[in-house]
Amino acid sequence: MPSIPRLTESAIRHWTDDVYFQRGQSYYAGGAIYEQRRQGMTIKSKCSGSQAPFYRQEVVFNSKGIESAQCSCPVGAGGHCKHAVALLLTWVNDPDSFQEIEAFDAALEKRSKAELIALVKQMLEQEPDLESLLDLPLSAEDSAPMDMKAIRRQAQQAFRGVDYEWGGHGYTGEIEHSLQPLLNLASDYLARGNAENSAAIYTTVIETIFDNEEVAMQDEEGELLGLAHECAEALGTCLSKINDPKKRREILEALFGAYKWDVQAGGVGAADSVPEILTAKTTPEERVEIAKWVRDIMPKGKEWSDNYRREVLGKFLLDIEADTLDDEAYLKICRQTGRLNDLIERLLKLKRVEEAADAARGAEDYPLLNTLGIFTKHKQAALAEKLVTERLEKIKDTRLLEWLSERRKERGDWAGSLQLEERLFWPRPNLEQYKKLRKPAKELNRWDELRTRIIAELEKKKDFGLLVQIHLHDKEVGLAIAALGKMPEQWMSQSLKIEVAQAAKSQYPQESIRLYVEAAARIMDNRDRGNYSQAAQYLRETREIYRQLNDAPSWDKLIADIRERYKKLPALQSELNHLKL
Repeated sequence: MPSIPRLTESAIRHWTDDVYFQRGQSYYAGGAIYEQRRQGMTIKSKCSGSQAPFYRQEVVFNSKGIESAQCSCPVGAGGHCKHAVALLLTWVNDPDSFQEIEAFDAALEKRSKAELIALVKQMLEQEPDLESLLDLPLSAEDSAPMDMKAIRRQAQQAFRGVDYEWGGHGYTGEIEHSLQPLLNLASDYLARGNAENSAAIYTTVIETIFDNEEVAMQDEEGELLGLAHECAEALGTCLSKINDPKKRREILEALFGAYKWDVQAGGVGAADSVPEILTAKTTPEERVEIAKWVRDIMPKGKEWSDNYRREVLGKFLLDIEADTLDDEAYLKICRQTGRLNDLIERLLKLKRVEEAADAARGAEDYPLLNTLGIFTKHKQAALAEKLVTERLEKIKDTRLLEWLSERRKERGDWAGSLQLEERLFWPRPNLEQYKKLRKPAKELNRWDELRTRIIAELEKKKDFGLLVQIHLHDKEVGLAIAALGKMPEQWMSQSLKIEVAQAAKSQYPQESIRLYVEAAARIMDNRDRGNYSQAAQYLRETREIYRQLNDAPSWDKLIADIRERYKKLPALQSELNHLKL
């Protein structure tokens, strides 16, 4: 049997992250791993779960270390979860507990027919749901006609196995596992040139997923929706290999059904590739029929969801009828389905500039924002600016004001830009907007006056947090310290305090020491185990400042007092030792 390379806990930590590693350590220490076994370069186990009775893990090694891993838990794709970590730690610390098992093929080849039958019966007694597999062909080589009823039963059985007592959304991985024999069979048929049987299976799987909409939509990891997407792409491959009109129509209907479901669900990614398939892999006659299907499901309401679906379906219509639409027909679809960008793009290409402008004028703020780049691309930047300026007094989307301000800066209209920047700043003062005020105000020699007014207004409103940020940005560290001192403790963020402490190290070292120590004390007093390392980092910064001051005695007294005061916090003491404090 090949040798699995030596594995260390450090390698396991590198394979995952600190959080999952620590949780995996707890699972390993608690004996959660059982039925651990080794099969060549693969180790497997079960692990007691929090949302299910157990999860299955599998890790495959190569000559360099871990090649791949998998766990059936909700976050187990890729095998970086706590359950896989627990399996790996078990292998590192107790490899002798793993039962050596033969490769499946070798073990089965040793059995007689009678023994194999007896073995299958025992398996079915333990897992009765596997009985449906007996109806399926073992591979595409089977010459018997494919039993579609058996295919459907197997697909439906995968969903009947969902254990809602434990929260059905946690079992989508198990559903995918149960569907895998069907997917393997479909892939096998396709590889052997039987696209019709392959398509029938993929169609059954994708329709069964959508029939179980509640489970699919609860799938937080997107496994089932991803599976539906893969089936749709496979159906596209099958379509390109089938010429029979009836069989092709069956595939087209299945693909369009998937697309319709996805659009009605709000675009969840289950059928993203379908429009391209139905556009690129169909005949002109088929595209005419598909266009009729699209029009049949076009919503007529005025709700947001109706507008969204109209736009999506409108894009599909423009693509699938691209070869037959003249300009007017194209523009009509754009208007009917709310495809504003496509409408303006085509109008500008046709040099129908005023029509494009009128269409933009009728749009809300956000859609208008998305058209501005189109106007600019077609050398109509001045018109784009005019469209925004026309609605200047009633604009609600501030991104339009930001765009217009930048446009005015580009052409040197500093007064116009400053007017917009102030309009953006005063309702919600913030540091980024403060920075944007500087350039136009300086160009107009108004910055000192404006800044004085800003500082006075912020002091009046007691917005000391922003004052601290402004003073730090302007390198006024003393004023930043003073503003910080006026802030109520409950409003003061640790990050702001540390930002001031870092800025104060050179000019105001004693203030910097005070702020670092206060920040560390807050963590230590709250017994915040997860941040003891951060507290130690703050204290290390404090030590460096004392060293710059050549004041080792004060540091020695401070750290001695802290170690004595918090001597009953071993985790903190460990972090201090780690940094040699």
